[in-house]
Amino acid sequence: MSDAREVARGDALAAAATLERLYEEEAPRLLRYFRRRTGNCPSAADMVQDAFLRLASIGRASEVANPGAYLQRIARNLVIDRVRADRLSRRVYVPLEDQDAPAPATQEDGMIAADLLRLYEQVVAELPERTRTIFLLQRAEGMTYRQIAERLGVPLWTVEHHMKRAIAHIDRSFEKI
Repeated sequence: MSDAREVARGDALAAAATLERLYEEEAPRLLRYFRRRTGNCPSAADMVQDAFLRLASIGRASEVANPGAYLQRIARNLVIDRVRADRLSRRVYVPLEDQDAPAPATQEDGMIAADLLRLYEQVVAELPERTRTIFLLQRAEGMTYRQIAERLGVPLWTVEHHMKRAIAHIDRSFEKI
């Protein structure tokens, strides 16, 4: 077993030497990359360390075919993670009990709503009787077209026709204001 331990120890030393050489070659480039992407110098140095920590944690960093490209991919992922974390930290959470209650409607809002309701009632009153009846059964009573057809003893297409007429009339009337 001592031979296996020695081989493992030799592999670990070789991996450490490879990682150290890679650090000397790639760390300055990664530092510039992180500074450009984050605009934060102290944070950039930490991110270089994080990139190499991730590379070392895969276990067999010496077997990576192109360690520079692999490090660059790790660096991009770290920048993405940092952006996500920054977005989350900027969110402001306000407990429901701390929120302001909605402002009550102003008198002007009430007057506008009353005028619109009055106009709506007037436009509906202008509809032919059968069209108005079908429209009110659907909108005010909540009946389906099929229920209206059965109640009035008319075909379904008649209900559809009168609803189209009513909606078109109301739409035209409100376009004028």
